[in-house]
Amino acid sequence: MKKNYSGKGILLVLFLLLLAPAAFAQLKIGDNPATINKSSILELESLRQGLLLPRIVDTTLAPLNTAPDGMIIYHTLTQSLMVRRNGYWSRLVDSLNASAGSWQLKGNAGTTIANYLGTSDNQPLSIRTNATEAINISNTQTVALKQVPASTTLISVLMIDPATGVINQRNLSPAAFTDAIRTLNGVAKQGFTIRADTLNANFGVTTTAVDSTITLNVPIVGAVSQKTGLLTYADWLQFSNKQKAITIGAFILTPGSPNGLVLDNTTGVLQLVAADATNPGGVSIGAQTFGGTKTFNDSVSIVTGLGVTGQATLGNGLKVNAGGANITGSVVLATTPPNVSTPVTTVLFRNPNTGALEKREVDSAAFSVGIRRINGQTGPAIYIKTGKAGNDISLDSTSVTNTLTLNIPDASATARGVVNDSAQTFAGFKTVRDTLAVAKNAIVGAGTKPNSTFQVQGSMSLNIRSSTSNDALAETDNTLLVNASSGSVTITLPPVTNIVGRIYTVKKIGGSIDNAVTLQPQGGAQIEGSTNYIIYNNYTYVTIQTDGSNWYVIRK
Repeated sequence: MKKNYSGKGILLVLFLLLLAPAAFAQLKIGDNPATINKSSILELESLRQGLLLPRIVDTTLAPLNTAPDGMIIYHTLTQSLMVRRNGYWSRLVDSLNASAGSWQLKGNAGTTIANYLGTSDNQPLSIRTNATEAINISNTQTVALKQVPASTTLISVLMIDPATGVINQRNLSPAAFTDAIRTLNGVAKQGFTIRADTLNANFGVTTTAVDSTITLNVPIVGAVSQKTGLLTYADWLQFSNKQKAITIGAFILTPGSPNGLVLDNTTGVLQLVAADATNPGGVSIGAQTFGGTKTFNDSVSIVTGLGVTGQATLGNGLKVNAGGANITGSVVLATTPPNVSTPVTTVLFRNPNTGALEKREVDSAAFSVGIRRINGQTGPAIYIKTGKAGNDISLDSTSVTNTLTLNIPDASATARGVVNDSAQTFAGFKTVRDTLAVAKNAIVGAGTKPNSTFQVQGSMSLNIRSSTSNDALAETDNTLLVNASSGSVTITLPPVTNIVGRIYTVKKIGGSIDNAVTLQPQGGAQIEGSTNYIIYNNYTYVTIQTDGSNWYVIRK
């Protein structure tokens, strides 16, 4: 809501502000009350209204004749603003009465060689447009162009005449910017020497900046440490005279070669040697013993017999077609068989005399442990029912034969029990871990019927906590004290959806005006029509409330 203030009203506000500086850390009058400049203690904002200062005819009248420095008035005789300075009233200068010695926007006439544009002390001169520096003249008279655009097509450059200092234009060849070689291996000189070298052990290119020499190092392979380079003619002849043909020889039945193959360098005959438990090789038609684990992906047929000394693992079951199976060790079932689902079960028993397995049908109930007694009550039939007797939850197993009664009374001030849908009174301290909803009215501090939706008959405590850095308000917060001594702090407000009516109070308790405390809404919500709310001064607070769409200042 927009408010109109008269000149007397504004003066009254200024007077009260001077008398009670602790009452308002900052004050904004007019439009956009949530947006205030951090450097202002009092700010006025309006599109059609201004600040109307007192109109004074005679500045010698008391108490204006002893007014403090800094006071501003409008002097009707001179039709100008007057400021109190050094105990006197001084007229504020405008463009109409500016000094004739100032440089005018459209130039000055009648200047001499003694007139100049610049500084008279040991300070540089900065020439700017749109508040950005374009030219800087240092206190040693050097000129720097600050905003020179880059170009990849222009070829004109500026040349300085060393005799006169006059700047001239000169066009360079386009090759100077593209095709010309400026450096070679990081060396920039007018002359280079390129040579080859076989003495350096490192294969590659060596650059010497002192004499502009670039050496291509191609060493010769020789010693054990020199493994990279060129071959000599003598080395090539050794490779040329090596073995050129290999003949496959007869199979060697006697194991003993650690390589499994034997090559005669003189005759060029290559022979496969039979394998055994310690040497690799081939499989012969005679008796052999192999070492290591062997895996066969398909079937294995054994004609004579199979002897297994160690443990045998079968991954797809074992089927004995004839001859039976004689197991001398223990038998372990790794997979648990399914539970019995029929009244009668066939069970395998071991004959203690012969050791043979025999089957027998057994009633499935023989494997279960039946309930025979509950709290002294015996079967065959026992009944369970509920009741409300007593002041506590109890189990009655003696009042009725073959019956167990579970008594759960209704809770009251003297009895533990359940909550019903009628009026009840509870005793003791109760804690609700999650949400508690009261459909009608509630009163705290008295046992009478509340006169409002929520009534507190006594003192009330709301959550208050402190923060020194960026933080976010949650549903458990009410008052937040922000100390911005270490820097500016942003307090993020929760989304306004589904929290209609929620209230927060934020107060700045530390830090200079340079360290602002910013309240930042989320999801496009605003505060008083602004995207945020900023607190600059210490001990300034704001209480805000949301209508489910935006935030509004209730107190500040």
